[in-house]
Amino acid sequence: MRDEEQARRTFWVLWVTVLAIKLVVAARLPLFVDEAFYWQEGQHLAAAYSDLPGLTAWLTRLGTLVGGNHAFAVRLPFVLIAALVPCLMVRIAAREFGARAGWLAGCFTLLLPLAGTLGVMALPDAAMALATLLCVDAGARLLRQVSPEVAHELAVGLALGALCHYRF
Repeated sequence: MRDEEQARRTFWVLWVTVLAIKLVVAARLPLFVDEAFYWQEGQHLAAAYSDLPGLTAWLTRLGTLVGGNHAFAVRLPFVLIAALVPCLMVRIAAREFGARAGWLAGCFTLLLPLAGTLGVMALPDAAMALATLLCVDAGARLLRQVSPEVAHELAVGLALGALCHYRF
């Protein structure tokens, strides 16, 4: 139990630290070309665009509605979505391998270079990562038992992924 508690504490310290760093970087970094394009799309909402389905533009619009026309506001929904990814990894790994393994998996997720920077820029990657984990979780659960709850999780993951990017 002591190891599990230490792993839990380590995860939350890392999670808060990574989130704080992401928020600082997101606030200071100028908009990247693609982000500016998605922000512009968000000013003219549609179901889909030539390059992406609508979710990325909708999220940039949500950010600017909440925080104004600032790079930080454009990125905020993506940072928050990315913050859910390690938490979902904890849940999946804990169910499959035990609580301590779940916390450690969450720590390793936070330390992965791509996951560690996920959401800093307003790109579809954060929502796609979340959608992918939802589908993986549902798929693993469906192998054991089919239930409406798990089918719903799979449907949400697939819908989220389809709204993120055509390649999903």
